[in-house]
Amino acid sequence: MAKSENSEHSRQALIIAAGTLFAENGVSGTNVRSIAAKAGVNVALINYHFGNKDGLVNAVIDFVLESYRHYLPNEFIRNNPELWESRQGQRRIVTYMVDQAFEFIRPRRENPWINTFIMRCAEANDIGRRRILAEILIPGCIRYTRTYVRITGSTDYRRARCWALSVFSPAFIYATNPTIIDDTCPGKRADDGFYDELKRWSIKVALHGLGLQEDGESRYLSAKPVSEKKLYSNITGD
Repeated sequence: MAKSENSEHSRQALIIAAGTLFAENGVSGTNVRSIAAKAGVNVALINYHFGNKDGLVNAVIDFVLESYRHYLPNEFIRNNPELWESRQGQRRIVTYMVDQAFEFIRPRRENPWINTFIMRCAEANDIGRRRILAEILIPGCIRYTRTYVRITGSTDYRRARCWALSVFSPAFIYATNPTIIDDTCPGKRADDGFYDELKRWSIKVALHGLGLQEDGESRYLSAKPVSEKKLYSNITGD
């Protein structure tokens, strides 16, 4: 392997190792020696590639953002401005936005640490929090809020934020701690099929919240009476 290939390999190994440990222990709870050990490289390479630990944190965030940008709806919306002018077009915009958000948040088989890392950064008070807020969470909240205001004509921003949170919070809960979902329904594992159904449900909730539901979709959201015994049986499998 050429020297440049070796260098890029060690750099990527450090980013993946750091992301994994940051997700497990937080940025402040992870030291550079443990990162180097997990990556299988000399600790001096952290300074060589990134300057210091903060530089490595920024490199991990850049890695996450590169993935995130593939799921932004900006280009789709920019290329289809006529969709805002009709009810069906608005439905397409909202459906696309929610679908892409769920696909970004979808638990990954490769680099499964990404979602937990984002949430860890959001909870901390360091460089990771500032960048995750500035480059992912705040722009996402603004995008959803503007969509609500544009479609409904309402300037009730509190309601707009509640609508946005009701749409994508289930995906974050599932992606960052799926065992919570599993533990509430023993014996019924929340798999990819469950996540897909959660996405379909959230799309319908989003459309309903904007008054864009079609005939029959309100029934989908309406709870049907069910006995407590049957409900318990469905949840536990007993």
